[in-house]
Amino acid sequence: PREAKYVLTYTFDGSSKHVLQLDSTYWDDEKKKQQDEFLDPKTGLTSIDANWQRTKEGVAFKSSPIAKLFLLGSLKFAMRDAYGMGIEYEGGRPGWNDAMNGLPGMVGSGMPETYEMYLLLKYVKDVVDKFERPIVIPAELGKMITTVEEALDELDASGYVDAEELSRDVPEELFTYWDKVATARESYRAETQFYFSGDTTEISAEKMSSMLARWLDETELGMKRAIMIGSIGKDDDGMSGIPPSYFSFDITAWEVNGGTNAEGLPFVDALSMRVGSFPLFLEGPTRYMKTVQDDHGLMKDMYEKVLDSGLRDEELKMYFLSANLEGQSYDMGRMMAFSPGWLENQSIWTHMSYKYYLQLIRGKLYDQFFFEMRGTNGKDGGILPFMDPVRYGRSLMECSSFMASSAFPDPKEHGRGFLARLSGSTAEFMSMWKLMFLGPNLFFLNDDKELEMQLVPALPSWLFIDEAGEETQYDDDGIVIVSFKLFGTIDVTYHNSKGGNLYGVNPDGYLVTMKDGSTVHVKGPTIPTKTAKIIRRNVEVDSIDAFF
Repeated sequence: PREAKYVLTYTFDGSSKHVLQLDSTYWDDEKKKQQDEFLDPKTGLTSIDANWQRTKEGVAFKSSPIAKLFLLGSLKFAMRDAYGMGIEYEGGRPGWNDAMNGLPGMVGSGMPETYEMYLLLKYVKDVVDKFERPIVIPAELGKMITTVEEALDELDASGYVDAEELSRDVPEELFTYWDKVATARESYRAETQFYFSGDTTEISAEKMSSMLARWLDETELGMKRAIMIGSIGKDDDGMSGIPPSYFSFDITAWEVNGGTNAEGLPFVDALSMRVGSFPLFLEGPTRYMKTVQDDHGLMKDMYEKVLDSGLRDEELKMYFLSANLEGQSYDMGRMMAFSPGWLENQSIWTHMSYKYYLQLIRGKLYDQFFFEMRGTNGKDGGILPFMDPVRYGRSLMECSSFMASSAFPDPKEHGRGFLARLSGSTAEFMSMWKLMFLGPNLFFLNDDKELEMQLVPALPSWLFIDEAGEETQYDDDGIVIVSFKLFGTIDVTYHNSKGGNLYGVNPDGYLVTMKDGSTVHVKGPTIPTKTAKIIRRNVEVDSIDAFF
């Protein structure tokens, strides 16, 4: 809890005191004893049963998948920071960017986690609205939710509304709400540290839907505040309209509560806070785009803002992990120890860039996606097959952890890949390939709940027609084609009669050829149930031709 991790200590230069969030985790001997009950004396290993939350009677507590998702979403909602923007990093870790390891100590929070929470809550609400069934949750969670709703009622009753220009000082009404909800969250954790009671609370579908709608509205308010508060950095006045990734909260007033940590430093209770900002990180707009990917206008607007921001490496035509970090406090983490352009300090982080590119094609920004992929000449793109191998310094079949960006002091290293490995970029590349060649939903259920299949590629014309005229492939009728393997065994060929871009369009028809030589002709954009099931079994089918 905060009362045992908000620590009063000296600032970096020793000139004054400030409050840091420290000692978020600790070794729990009592919890270890509980898990040792599941120790296998033959192997010395703890079984998987030790990971289940149990009642005091020792029975594993069971709940439905949607109840588990709601539990996760509600705890995240109760972890929003004092301004209702980011999810607090109050567990001692700063999200995926572990080089920001000082951020939790700065009472930091992150917007990427807020965007994911928003999508999770929307999903739960959609499911509840569709099936109209009650959700059964642990009684302890029900108690916490009751307090959250009471705090929201009190916030509404206070009459608080955001000003046109937000103050850096957290308004008293929002701080009061945050303090009450954080206390409820801490009480929930204390009550469930070892066991659930076994008691449950049932929430009707109608009440659940209404409550989630309210939470989503509150989350949207926080998302708007984040853009209003903005980022701060070199040549960044915070007016870019690009969602920030991180915030810190300076505890401006506190009272000592009588406790001390292992070093003898006093614990304090926060009485007021002031929000701090950081330079832009690519993670912020990337996760934001997930919340608007069905809105082409908002997607294109955000893409153009990022393209015109300090996140763009104009020399390499790629995107920095972060904007310029010059002048930032070393409190934020070890990334400040790296030279600019190296590791997490303003480098081209392949995994992060690929997440951004993947979101472009998910949001159907096809022209923008393929421009970023290929660049202007096929050798200055942001995705490996279209980079300059000499500049990259290794095989274009090999992903790197990062590339030294144009911010790196040695120009000879700009664009060179370092730390070759299989990383998240590999998974993102496969996801991009899937959307390019198969589409988002290869198999789906029709209105009669029967399985059907569709191929909805997103392929530019230059993948069919080689500009040099050397690699273009044609079918027997002289139509340009592109081929690939489905499930590793089925040859799929796209016949592009017009030779133009195939951006999210269905074929006019299919020819499915079986291994025994028999064929199935399909007219229309989808493959019907019987043939779709045969294709999915991946035993009898030799090839599929799709005609556009």
